[in-house]
Amino acid sequence: MAIYFAYGSNLDAENWAQFCARCDADPACMKPIGPALLPDCELVFNYRSVLRAGGALNIRERKGHFVHGALFEVTEIGWEVLDIKESVAAGCYTRIEHMAITRGGRPVPVTTYQVTPQRQEGFVPPSDEYAQIVSRGLKSFGLPSTQLEDAARNQQSGHVAEGVFVYGTLMRGETNHDAIRQHGPEETLRGRARGRLHATAGDYPMLDVHEYYEQDVVHGEFMCFSDAGPVLKTLDFVETFGGYSSDGNEYVRTLVEVDTDHSTKRLAWTYVAADRSIIGERIESGCWRTHRGIEPEVVVDQDTVSKDTEPEVIGE
Repeated sequence: MAIYFAYGSNLDAENWAQFCARCDADPACMKPIGPALLPDCELVFNYRSVLRAGGALNIRERKGHFVHGALFEVTEIGWEVLDIKESVAAGCYTRIEHMAITRGGRPVPVTTYQVTPQRQEGFVPPSDEYAQIVSRGLKSFGLPSTQLEDAARNQQSGHVAEGVFVYGTLMRGETNHDAIRQHGPEETLRGRARGRLHATAGDYPMLDVHEYYEQDVVHGEFMCFSDAGPVLKTLDFVETFGGYSSDGNEYVRTLVEVDTDHSTKRLAWTYVAADRSIIGERIESGCWRTHRGIEPEVVVDQDTVSKDTEPEVIGE
């Protein structure tokens, strides 16, 4: 059964049920799985819907950003109903393949809808009714409406990941650190994320993430950037990530929550194994340095350096 990523009115069960009734279809032809994120995309109102009496949502590419939404299991009949609702035959929306990210950080192949190029125009403000439908749908999944509100004002959303989580050769003092240091991180903190660390045939580790790994922790560093786009462009190349539709990826870029001991959990981009069959033995310590028997380096988090700061140890 194919998985659908919804980001607009289809998040709302009431609106979906009403449309299914008009099509004489069972609303259960689309069943919710749970919240997810659509990476490297942003919401935009650049499609004019006659039925909605204003703008209807669309997505467009924006590296380093993501869109809140939810995953659904859809039957064959369900896809037919979705195609009707999204006016596919009229050339308004079209199905596209993408990769979504679950709350555990696991990448999942999905199908979603995007406005066709010929139907896109400049900013088209939505009606209050449409915005309320989408907001109600977001709320039902416990999702914020910040992105929706920003898009309705024709503003780029600031609700994005705060930085990058690294756990291997990109950390300070490691072989590939210059690739990230050249972008001047505003803040570097020791961090921990849920997942399992594995060795590889090369001199680098791989992270594996899953919702089931609730008790497993990987140690690394959180690096903050005001705009993650430029650094992600560099890191995508370093980590052999050619995009979410590429078949030749060694790693896949995903989003994880990072605990830094300095604040609430921070949302960060990181790179995980694209093919879990190539990962080697599990690194039980969850620490790349400890696994290699390297003496911990005496360093301090960059945001706490002062005359009175005692050096802290990384790698324990």
